[in-house]
Amino acid sequence: MAQVKIEERGCRGCTMCVDLCPVSVFEAQEEVHKAAVVRPEDCIGCLSCFYVCPSQAVSVTDIEVLRPFHRIEKHAALAEKLLGAATAASTLGPAACAEAELDVAGRLHALAAAVMDVFGTGFASIGRRAGTLAATHLPEIHGEDSLEAVLARMQRDFAHSFTFDHRVEGPRVALRFHPCALCKVVEDKGEKVGDAVLCKLFHEYWAGLVGAFVGRSFSYKVPQAGKECLVELELRGA
Repeated sequence: MAQVKIEERGCRGCTMCVDLCPVSVFEAQEEVHKAAVVRPEDCIGCLSCFYVCPSQAVSVTDIEVLRPFHRIEKHAALAEKLLGAATAASTLGPAACAEAELDVAGRLHALAAAVMDVFGTGFASIGRRAGTLAATHLPEIHGEDSLEAVLARMQRDFAHSFTFDHRVEGPRVALRFHPCALCKVVEDKGEKVGDAVLCKLFHEYWAGLVGAFVGRSFSYKVPQAGKECLVELELRGA
């Protein structure tokens, strides 16, 4: 049975776990401004609480996390063949893609503003958790056996969105984006690349994403931002 716990010292009382849990495992304790696990036996191990907690104060153990096999490329190709219908990606034309880009840009700016309004200076943890969650939807990369192999696979799979080169030197990883897909989105908004909240969320996202694939935690710094952005990751505790 899934075991769910809240680290009381880390809980900030945002009640996001209370709001999101589909089976009402949690309740808000208003008198102490904390959330509490009140129905642990009802936990279904969906991990919604784990991913949404901005303080990383929720843990869920004794569960088996399944890989999303339906997302593996060869499985998608097989499904397309069996159904006799093309996937949506293969039928999109230039006009539809341009419209989608405008829509996504607007949503990204709205998301960044909402994250700042809700979490303030604690917004960075949301970017980190987003990367950790995204990694669960890329099962093929989890099959790689080294950090170098993981980065090479990411370089290939993200080629149409984030073009980057990578260099691994011991516990450090240098990622050079030229440019990343957010550069134009940020500039069109009149913000400075590297300083925008969207950029900072993105940097945390990549630290969480790479860390999730190799099972380690990375800190990061951004010594260069602009038409080319340099993000340097370093293994914590190395």
